[in-house]
Amino acid sequence: MLRRVAIGGMAAMACVALQCAPLSAATLRTATVISASTVKLSDLFADLEPGQDKVLGPAPAPGTSIQVGGGQLIAIADQYGVDWLDQSASALATITRAGRVLDKSYFADLVEKNLPDIGVGAVSVDLFDFHPITVPPNDPKPVVLSDLNWDQHSGRFSATVYRAQPTGDITQDSFMLTGAIHAARKVLVFSHALQTGAVITPADVQINDSYTGTPNAKTYANEADVDGMTLANTVLAGEPVLDRDLHRTILVHRGDPVLIAFSAPGIHLAATGRALEDGGAGQYMRALNLATAMIITGRVINSSEIEVDPGSTAIPSDSNTLRRLTASARANTRADTSLR
Repeated sequence: MLRRVAIGGMAAMACVALQCAPLSAATLRTATVISASTVKLSDLFADLEPGQDKVLGPAPAPGTSIQVGGGQLIAIADQYGVDWLDQSASALATITRAGRVLDKSYFADLVEKNLPDIGVGAVSVDLFDFHPITVPPNDPKPVVLSDLNWDQHSGRFSATVYRAQPTGDITQDSFMLTGAIHAARKVLVFSHALQTGAVITPADVQINDSYTGTPNAKTYANEADVDGMTLANTVLAGEPVLDRDLHRTILVHRGDPVLIAFSAPGIHLAATGRALEDGGAGQYMRALNLATAMIITGRVINSSEIEVDPGSTAIPSDSNTLRRLTASARANTRADTSLR
């Protein structure tokens, strides 16, 4: 019994001499990721005594961090009676609050879900001057969208977004969301890439029934409208067929000899003529009937033939009319050349 006491006393004196730390001393957490809205003592120190954990204060905003320096760590440990190993004024602890980033696709989907039921198909949502926000990772409904105003004519919309869990910063807890909403429509698109100068055929285009893009030029929805036209620019597969990318392929030039054809039930007539202006495939143009000296209007069939519609009226080819048509044709030719 005396021996045990003597040994115990010697061990105690040795521990004091060597400045031994208690066996239950806590250790500093130098980097901690939390998901709660408050910072606890256990977020800074591991191996605390039972019941020793306390709430220290509010957590940083989701996705951000705070740093606690050595002096503050020592003060916190003293205040809450934490025996901390290796106390040092140079120590540093970083606490990061986990976050979930709400990006463009999240808000575009949110806007689409809040649209009124107007019977439209698919839509696309473009956001203007957008900045992503970070919210708690485990919040199933982190924001609320309200006051959605949509001008269906222009496509523009605005709405207000509120955080479900306010941060206390009025510049972050709500903001205006703006953009444009585009309903799906039927549009002709290119089925494969084509180079400048290519002549369009039905095999080069196809219908996209749910196109939601916003081209700033006229689009087409019928293959026949672009058949035989020439590309003014290189295009890629899936791009919409735009009026600005096309121009008529000139098959008949002003002054060319042409065959003037007229067809009706039981009747087919043909005459030689001369083109008074340029004409592309399917385009209506004027020509002079050399046999009658009358000016007719017909549709270009190919590089040497135009077809006159039943009911079309011919006009006399007096010198003033010819001069006027010739001047008009030259002006149109100059305009087409400047556009290309």
